[in-house]
Amino acid sequence: MATGIETERKFALAKGQSLPSLDAIAIEGACEQRELISIYYDTPDYRLNAAQQVIRRRSGGPDAGWQAKLPTDNPDERIEVQLPPGGERLPRELRDLVAASVGERPLLPVAELRTHRSLRELRDEAGRVLAEVCEDRVSATVAGQTQEWTEAEVELVGGDRRLLDAIEAELHAAGVWRSPSRSKLAQALAEQVARLEEAAVNPPAALVVRNYLGIQIGILQALELKVLRNDFDAVHRCRVATRKLRCTLRTFDPAFRPSSVRALREELRWHAEQLGAPRDAEVLKQRLTATLAELPAEVAAEVGEEILSHLAAQHVAAHDALVTSMCTDRYRRLQLGLEQLLADLPLDRMAAEPATVVLPNMFAKAVHRAKAAAVRAEARPSDLTRWHELRKAAKAARYGAEALQSVLGSAVANQVDAWSQVTTALGDLQDAVIAAQVISDLSFEAVGQGRSRAPFDELRSKQDLRLREALTRGRAAVAVALGS
Repeated sequence: MATGIETERKFALAKGQSLPSLDAIAIEGACEQRELISIYYDTPDYRLNAAQQVIRRRSGGPDAGWQAKLPTDNPDERIEVQLPPGGERLPRELRDLVAASVGERPLLPVAELRTHRSLRELRDEAGRVLAEVCEDRVSATVAGQTQEWTEAEVELVGGDRRLLDAIEAELHAAGVWRSPSRSKLAQALAEQVARLEEAAVNPPAALVVRNYLGIQIGILQALELKVLRNDFDAVHRCRVATRKLRCTLRTFDPAFRPSSVRALREELRWHAEQLGAPRDAEVLKQRLTATLAELPAEVAAEVGEEILSHLAAQHVAAHDALVTSMCTDRYRRLQLGLEQLLADLPLDRMAAEPATVVLPNMFAKAVHRAKAAAVRAEARPSDLTRWHELRKAAKAARYGAEALQSVLGSAVANQVDAWSQVTTALGDLQDAVIAAQVISDLSFEAVGQGRSRAPFDELRSKQDLRLREALTRGRAAVAVALGS
């Protein structure tokens, strides 16, 4: 990663206007032509632009690759960080540089700038390059809209600020003045930023869905390294974010063009499975550690180490498999697909309607699916797979209500809470089911080795009790949620 200080000034050029000769200041070199393509990254609400920070991937010219530009106290200077072109995904190192501005928001492509650059070097009599003077014809595409303009840049190389002042004075004499925009990206985004501010007053369905999806994608991006390191709670949070993405794409599916997100939902299912294995092992270890503490000391001592060692090994193996999956092209394509989803949502025309008009009906269908799942579960309460299916339907209702909170506020807040109670209770039920199965498997192995199954039976009875308690709480929570 190369770092330096860029010192430059930007000037506006009217249509048909060109830069004057600067021979009176320094020796002008031959004009060099360059074709540059730059993809700029920002959050959906343009946090980097507001902070005067830039992240881009450039092709063409000697500085091709990934770049970050960060402001300093001097308006003419910016810190410039460069990385080689690498792959299509934004390097983690650059995200870390702007972490204070973006937090856990997603970074995605927001603009493509194509620049035809005419560059001249200014040299002294010894041939030393003092500055580069560029005349840029820019074509910027943002949200499918293209705008064009011409501007000039003067960047110091070996010269000092007095040279920069002299060049600016010469440009002023020719009728060329400083640009009112601090950067090409700021100029490209100006209209879109204004539209976003207007839309916030009565947001369309598209904006509400995009914002909720963006929160989850931002978590996946921001915590990626922490997941790989197995930092506390990172796997769990990413698993939840992945579930929310899948549920949101299903709940609000009518807002998208037919079949446009189906493949992405399947890939999210795959990633959720990879995240789920280490998380399940982690939860099991916590649950059984607590259960062992309730048993007589001699019983816990007899099987405790065996059980916890088994779960620890299971967790290590599952996390290793997760890391392996996150190093694959499949995972890379998933992350690029999520970026593209936010950058260009494949929405149906109804998504342009106000969110308060369009989205509640879609949410109501998610609640209806949860109600139907509850009826099926109550019809055969001993069939625990039905309660697991209800839990998944309840999550969709819960996350749908969460997405609507930004526009409906307290009108759906009680729904968020009610469905959260359902998913928590039924989550405890599912954890107890899995724990009971693990205990049964270990008990079977112990008997096969000629050992007593008694301590495992005590553990199993504790889990069965928790299972019944969780089921009771779950049924009560469902009744409240469906009545709220």
